[in-house]
Amino acid sequence: MHMRVALGFISVTGLFWPSAHGQELRETEAVRMFLTRSPSAQESRTGTVIVEARTQGWSVWPNPHVGYDHEGAGLTQISRVQQTLPLNGRLASLRQAGLSAVRVAEMQSQHVLWSRCSDMRRAFYDLVLAQQRETVLHDAISQLQEVVRILRERERLGESSRFDLLRAEREESELRAELISAQAGIAQARSRLAAFFDGTVNPAAIRAQGELGSGQELPPLPALLQAALESRGDYQAEQQQQEQFQWEEQAATRLRIPDPVLSVGFKRAEGLAGIRYGPYIGFSLAVPIFDRGKARVAELEAELRRSAYRREILNQQVQAEVTGAHEALRMRRLAAEEYRLRFQQEGSQLERIAQEAYQEGELGILELLDAYRVQRQSSLRALELLAASKQAEVELERAAGRPFLNPEVLP
Repeated sequence: MHMRVALGFISVTGLFWPSAHGQELRETEAVRMFLTRSPSAQESRTGTVIVEARTQGWSVWPNPHVGYDHEGAGLTQISRVQQTLPLNGRLASLRQAGLSAVRVAEMQSQHVLWSRCSDMRRAFYDLVLAQQRETVLHDAISQLQEVVRILRERERLGESSRFDLLRAEREESELRAELISAQAGIAQARSRLAAFFDGTVNPAAIRAQGELGSGQELPPLPALLQAALESRGDYQAEQQQQEQFQWEEQAATRLRIPDPVLSVGFKRAEGLAGIRYGPYIGFSLAVPIFDRGKARVAELEAELRRSAYRREILNQQVQAEVTGAHEALRMRRLAAEEYRLRFQQEGSQLERIAQEAYQEGELGILELLDAYRVQRQSSLRALELLAASKQAEVELERAAGRPFLNPEVLP
């Protein structure tokens, strides 16, 4: 028995060693690392750069044409440069449409990045919960070790039964096994959190430093709904995309106004007086008979209507997500606070009564261990309720588009 307990303690110590000497990581530091060093942040920014590079060609002048004509009958040679002059204002509208497209990409990128950052924050507080569970189990083991020490001393003096000692040692072994499982959970939580950062972060070296509880007052729902519509990147991106479609539609209507094509060059011709040289000037204009841009205008009008429907859908979705997350957080906080108050009033009292009754011989070892178990389970349950409240807080800030309750987390 003693050998198994010693081996279990050694394995527990080995598992706990990295966390005891790990890198302390606060939530603000984790968010900063994610937004600056994570592959998700780099990928998101690269997507915006791609859209910016793609739209730069929308407002570029068409390339000039260089030509050469040769007529054999009565030698005539013409070298010319031909350039389309974009004077109908279409390129200016496309330039504005390109700027709107870049802003759309930026807003969509920010929305996706904030959603991923919220996932990272959830993983951070999962690690905080796992670490605090480990602390509760460590405290419970220390408390039980003291009981085992006293029982061994009493058995040596003939004042205690062998059954009490064996039962306490068995309870200690069970707790150590539970502690090892908890520390395995810490290792998994560390790996999940490290996956949000770059490859330089060692999962075994992470130790999250944070509190599960929150003293921030919950803002009123109407104000939060209005702020969410102003902050949500997907909602704002849809509004900006309507502006993009309007500029593109305006550019499409300019197709009915043709751009002139100017040709200038040099002409060499054979006449009665011999070879003559002179300048060459030409001018042409496309006649908009078949393609007046109507198809493109109709397409963009349909895109505008669809974008308006999407914006309405997003409006309803934002309100539903924020309302649900707001109510969930309120209920989670209420449940955690009620349990905390009841636990403070009854938890320590139950344990103290059981200890005094056992010392006076009114209760047996089973009743004492049961009181310890209830106290431990209550502590773990309180942690779980606080963690659920914190996760609901993260979800509310995800739905709102930015950290209203914890603005300090953003760099």
